[in-house]
Amino acid sequence: MAGPTRFSDSCLTELLGAFGTDVEYVRAKGDTLFHRASDGTEVAVLDLLSGVGSLILGHNHPELVAEAKKFLDADSPVHTQVSVHQGADEVGRLLNEIIRREFPGTEDYLISLANSGAEAVEGAVKHAEFDRLHKAMRLIEEIEWNAGNAIAAVRSGAVQLPDGLSPLPSGRPAPATVEEFESALAELLAGNREKLGKPPVFFALERSFHGKLVGSVQLTHGPSYRAPFAALGLATRFVPPDQPEVLRAIADEERATVYDVVVGDGRIDIVERDFPVFAALIVEPVQSEGGIHVLTEEFAAAVRAICDDIGCPIIVDEIQSGMGRCGAFFAGSLNGFRGDYFTLSKSLGGGLAKVSATLVRESLYRKEFEFVHSSTFGRDGFSTAIALKTLRLLEADSGKAYERAAERGERLLEMLRGLAGEYPDVIADVRGRGLLIGLEFAGPYTATSAIIRQHALSGTFGQVVAGYLLRVHAIRMLPTGSAPNVLRIEPSIYLGDDDIARLKEALTELCVVLRNQDALHLVHPVISPETKPAVAVRDFSAAPADQAAPPDDQRPARKVAVISYLLTPGTLRELDPSLGELDDDRLELYGRRIEPLKAMPPLPPTRIHSPLGTSVELTVFPLTVTAQRMAERIRLGQHDEIRQDIEAYLRIIKGLGCDTAAMGLHAGAVTDRSAVRVPGMTTGSGLALTAATVLRDLTTAAEQHHGGLDGLTLAVLGGAGRTGSTCAALAAEHVSKIVLVGSGRDGSEARLRAAAHRVYQEAWSCVAEGGELSGIPALLRKEPLIDGWLREQRPGDEPSGELIARYVEDRYGTDPFVVVTDDLSALAEGHLVLSAVTSPTPALTGEYLRAGAVVCDVAVPASTVDSAALLRAGIHYVRSGILTAPGGASLPAGARGGLGDGELFAGVAEAVVLALADAGPEQYGAQVTRSRLRDIRELARRHGFAL
Repeated sequence: MAGPTRFSDSCLTELLGAFGTDVEYVRAKGDTLFHRASDGTEVAVLDLLSGVGSLILGHNHPELVAEAKKFLDADSPVHTQVSVHQGADEVGRLLNEIIRREFPGTEDYLISLANSGAEAVEGAVKHAEFDRLHKAMRLIEEIEWNAGNAIAAVRSGAVQLPDGLSPLPSGRPAPATVEEFESALAELLAGNREKLGKPPVFFALERSFHGKLVGSVQLTHGPSYRAPFAALGLATRFVPPDQPEVLRAIADEERATVYDVVVGDGRIDIVERDFPVFAALIVEPVQSEGGIHVLTEEFAAAVRAICDDIGCPIIVDEIQSGMGRCGAFFAGSLNGFRGDYFTLSKSLGGGLAKVSATLVRESLYRKEFEFVHSSTFGRDGFSTAIALKTLRLLEADSGKAYERAAERGERLLEMLRGLAGEYPDVIADVRGRGLLIGLEFAGPYTATSAIIRQHALSGTFGQVVAGYLLRVHAIRMLPTGSAPNVLRIEPSIYLGDDDIARLKEALTELCVVLRNQDALHLVHPVISPETKPAVAVRDFSAAPADQAAPPDDQRPARKVAVISYLLTPGTLRELDPSLGELDDDRLELYGRRIEPLKAMPPLPPTRIHSPLGTSVELTVFPLTVTAQRMAERIRLGQHDEIRQDIEAYLRIIKGLGCDTAAMGLHAGAVTDRSAVRVPGMTTGSGLALTAATVLRDLTTAAEQHHGGLDGLTLAVLGGAGRTGSTCAALAAEHVSKIVLVGSGRDGSEARLRAAAHRVYQEAWSCVAEGGELSGIPALLRKEPLIDGWLREQRPGDEPSGELIARYVEDRYGTDPFVVVTDDLSALAEGHLVLSAVTSPTPALTGEYLRAGAVVCDVAVPASTVDSAALLRAGIHYVRSGILTAPGGASLPAGARGGLGDGELFAGVAEAVVLALADAGPEQYGAQVTRSRLRDIRELARRHGFAL
């Protein structure tokens, strides 16, 4: 695995680690790349990605390398802008020879060289608009000339004023005087001129990809690329690649006209003329990033006819499909796409130079364009020399390279189609032309393996498969950009039969893995790339018996999401049983490796029905972050980063129809209702019902083991956190002393003191209410300060906690009622110990606890306490924060986190209860008070939850 990067595509590099493709290649030759293993030895990799199609002649072709050395050794000039470039002209001459051969009878094309495919598209788009606007200006000027002639003819008496001008835009009556006629024409001409401000219309195809620059990205269909920049770009209309009639319909919809003035035969007529609004249609003969789709000759012919009819030039994007890759230099020559423009790049540079070309049909070419569109590095001497040599190599021996591309492609397609016949449940389709082939996988969205299914739903299935092929079989492939379940195969023309056989063996083993749904063999290369699993592929294709099926209940149900369900080794094994062979360390590593994915798709929903007749659809949305990693982020104070991740996920959840989300305890530790801001989403940590279950379990355990709460001390590990401080404050009315133990991190002491003040505030509230007192309120009632406040009738909700804490410290020196400390040994004071921390490793093993103590564990995941060690030490362990759902409704596998059938964590259950009760947003964020505790407990009971 490569080391971390900070300054160059650090996010992308980190993401590659999630798939096991984070390698650095150190050498390349032909169809082989080399990277280094951990021991420093070279690992040879069969490269079937081929520079995303830019290596039709393979890596470092010897004749191209020799040409590059020859050029540099001769001290040839690289950058001589604004001078004669015979090499560039020779590239254009040779390309025109190829065009005339593959498109007989066509005219010459003028060439413009740049650096990348996206720039070639930008050049074509700019020229098309330059030409359209020129035509529009000429049309407007021609009409204005005609109008002037008409006015002159009327003034001279050559023609009479017309009896009627009904086509006038205003519908005004026929002019009676020359002045009225001039005014009417002026209005008409002004309306014509306004059309010059109308944006041009560009057509592109669905599934298209034409680049990611400001202009080219607007012609790329995938919304993930285009949508963020929609406000910057072109007015593009997308057409299905098999429905030319849609192109005709859109053209009719977008058609624009202007009015012309015609003088003839002694009369004046106003006529409509088409205004040139269509700038261009851009098309790939083989749609590459969209999933390798070969367009048909019928579609090409229909599109050509429509575009000729509406005056719309065609840009044929041959950046990936051209340069011989599909069996001819231009793939469009094989299915009838002859362009008014052609764009080339990728293999034009022979794998050594960055170069692209825009070719414009001569009769369409605007020479003035050369002065408004240029590039510092376009037409440089080095890239031009390499491009020329590349073209000559491809054209050598009467184009043998094209024949070889076609033959090798047929051999590959034959092998792949045979494999698809053996594994029709795994391979959905094999398609392509020449050495541009797509292998589409079937059904990953409904896989029984949760790992495979979740990668499919997150759009990363192809990346995971590519990681497996790279690490296990040393074959480099990637999915297409907009079709993540399609692997692209686009090697050089030198691919051998042995390479094809090697690919068949690798894909066969992959098909076995996918047919058997054994995700272990996909996960293992991510965490142990230089070793193989200890077990052979096993069959996990049968759906788990406890896998929740999507609800088929059609009754209305409010949708509730659960966010921040953290990954632990246990939950990963539960999520996908095939991972059971991996130990905790390797599963923890896997969790960390997939963290850059940020979020996982939702698990299957669970329907929960209240006995009162309402229903909730509960869906768990996991974050790809391990419990250990979340604890580290909290410890490092990365609260804003955590909030940003959660808010991003909430926006996704909102888009899926949920308006309510329960926050996991880890998320709740760093977020609250005021901090997480996603309009239209209601969030809650479930703190009230969590506290209710904790107090119930503490009371029950105290009665069982200590005869009741009276006189007992409660120690809270995590006393500065929201859960610990809330439970401590609400327990104050029952216990005689509270010990709040913090983490010792920055800010811990201040948070502990705030928690202590809240304990005293709740205690004073109990005293002020009157009635029988116990616990800390009964002890405080004896203090002179409190006695004085009662005589003054001080309200119970008046801020008092900090005043009481200061009074107690001043009077006793050491607070006898509430202790704040970072020393774990203080837990020994507790008859009852509440563990409410987010540590992923056992924080309590018995060494800090008194004999016979009761430990109540509310942490999620429940790994903060070594329960077995406690039981061996004679300490009573209670797992808390859990309720039983009505009807025994259970979460799906991978979402239970150690819960039993029908159990829910209290934080989740609270969101469900409030949704069943159709509570408003304000109830999710209500402060947790004693009355709130009673209300939520009763509400849960009424809706069928067992506390």
